[in-house]
Amino acid sequence: MSSTWKWKSLLSVLALLMGIYFIIPTVCHFQDGWRTAEAANPNDPQVPWYYHAFPKNYINLGLDLRGGIYVEMQVDVPDAIKRQADYMITQLTRNFKEKQVMPVSIDQPEGNGVIVAAFNTPGDVAAAKDILADQYNGALHVLEETTVNDHPALKITFNDKYRNFLVGELVKQARETVANRIDRYGVGEPEIRIQGDDRIAIELPGMSDPDRAINLIKQTGLLEFKLVNTAKTPQEVKLLVDEARKTANLPEGYSAEDVAKLNAALKDKIPNDSEIAYQLVRDPIIKKITSGIPYLIFKKVELSGQSLQNARKDIDQQNHDVEVLITFDKGGAQTFGEITKANVGKQLAIMLDGYINSAPRINEPILGGSARITFGSQDFESANREGDDLSLVLREGALPVKLTEATKTVVGPTLGADSIRQGVHASLVAALVVVLFMLIYYRLSGLVANIALAMNVVLILACLALFGATLTLPGIAGIVLTMGMAVDANVIINERIREEIRKGAKPAAAIGSGYGNAMRAVIDSNITTLIAGLVLYQFGTGPIRGFAVTLSIGILTTLFTAVVVTRLIYDYFLVKRKIEKVSI
Repeated sequence: MSSTWKWKSLLSVLALLMGIYFIIPTVCHFQDGWRTAEAANPNDPQVPWYYHAFPKNYINLGLDLRGGIYVEMQVDVPDAIKRQADYMITQLTRNFKEKQVMPVSIDQPEGNGVIVAAFNTPGDVAAAKDILADQYNGALHVLEETTVNDHPALKITFNDKYRNFLVGELVKQARETVANRIDRYGVGEPEIRIQGDDRIAIELPGMSDPDRAINLIKQTGLLEFKLVNTAKTPQEVKLLVDEARKTANLPEGYSAEDVAKLNAALKDKIPNDSEIAYQLVRDPIIKKITSGIPYLIFKKVELSGQSLQNARKDIDQQNHDVEVLITFDKGGAQTFGEITKANVGKQLAIMLDGYINSAPRINEPILGGSARITFGSQDFESANREGDDLSLVLREGALPVKLTEATKTVVGPTLGADSIRQGVHASLVAALVVVLFMLIYYRLSGLVANIALAMNVVLILACLALFGATLTLPGIAGIVLTMGMAVDANVIINERIREEIRKGAKPAAAIGSGYGNAMRAVIDSNITTLIAGLVLYQFGTGPIRGFAVTLSIGILTTLFTAVVVTRLIYDYFLVKRKIEKVSI
């Protein structure tokens, strides 16, 4: 017997025991017990003593098995570029003033990321170009020199390379922000990934309230501060809106599309630098939008949520109303102080996701760098819930881009249960057919292969539990395929042993030659399949990755059980039982 027989035997037994140890928590549903205990007492969950003897590692069920939602969110790239240009306008204005270059105006009139900066003299234009070349080289470039109302001007936009980089970074930031929100929301085993160039795919298994989760994802949390244009009184603004709706035959709606159509109809009747935005009024009981108060506001974003430092829910001690208190970072506090100092007596609209939350009048400069968001007239429970969600959204970070729902699939728990049952039945039938075939065709050698097959399945499940992997329906298919590949290795070995026996070799020589001759074919076939699995995992998404994970793990465990474990069993019978004939 080989000198390595003892440590190989010890390794095999240890691997089997460890495999059983790791899958017991999943098989016995320890995760349900932990979840119930932690919900009842988060600080000191009370579970049976033996729970602590096992690891808190489980095989997680994927969306197709557990139920939940799958949604793909589309990134609004043009809107992202527009908002980044607004943010850049604020930075350019500050830098120009620091260099004593005073622009007559600076905005993006078309809202397409092209910034138009007008100056008093050609000398200011030359100085502005020097500033752009010195401080914004690689990010911005001058499209052309032009004139605006007889003033020399520059058309400035993002460089193509920087634009592509910017969009990629914004999508990554959006993915991270969505992931943070979902983690704080408490969804177990979510999967959030970038799909293509401008989509984010989100899987939320086991969701009990999918609508709230989707709303939390879609809510951009885009906080903006814009000045109210007082060129027209509130009564005149309302009259303009009513006339535009009647003339253009527009419905009384308050969605982003409705507001965009309204602004298009009012294009020639309101200043080019302004637009209509609504403060929504909701019914306190049914929570539906009942009306909207139109405001004429400047398009320019004075301050955005990018400068936000913290947001927390609070209760007003006088009125007992729910509110969210927000504070800005150092740069944001400075900008906010400058805005309020320069616009005392004017209204500053606090906007969230394109709608006006409130438009308070600036009575004096606000130098502390803080503001508050209120929730209007609604019941305390609803306001409290909205306050929690909004503070979470703002605190985890406003989405740098708008997301729209591209596709959504809701998988019910019944469908998930059916998938599990059908998958288990398919696996059992496949296993039974394989086991019977090996027993009938290879007799006792087939039994050896079946023992290795059973150990292989245990090790696969143990690895999935150890790494907290998510098991999906394609993952079950990967396990079934691995079972076939596991016995395939033994088929090659057994056929080689048969060949040696037909040549008249003794059992020990036949087994040794059989393994030696079959080893290259077994290793080559499994390694090539492993390479395919790794490629599927690297470039695949969702279900394909689930299949690749179980397939790749199965290949590694197959090599161990088919080559090491079965050989150990043969060696035991050869040395300890001194068999004279191989049943094959």
